[in-house]
Amino acid sequence: MQARTFTVTISGREREDGEAPYTYVVTAADYEEAIGKVKKIHQAEYEDELADLQLEEIFEGMPWEHCGYAWNDVRDSPIST
Repeated sequence: MQARTFTVTISGREREDGEAPYTYVVTAADYEEAIGKVKKIHQAEYEDELADLQLEEIFEGMPWEHCGYAWNDVRDSPIST
C-alpha cells in the first residue's frame, strides 16, 4: 500500500490544564497507522503514557498554508518511515 500524508492532532494530560493539543504531519498507509505513529512519536518526546493520549483530529494531507496553528513535520522520523 502506498504511503500517504496525514495531519494528526492529539492531546495528552496537558489538556486538563488548558494547554493546546499537538499537531503532527506523518506518512502512513492509513488512518490507523498514522495515529499509532503519532502516539509513539509524542510519547517518546514528552513521556506521556499512551493511554493518556487522546485523538483530537485527523485528516489526509498537509495543514493548509494559513491554518493558524503550529505543527510538527515528522515525516522523516525513524518511527514515521
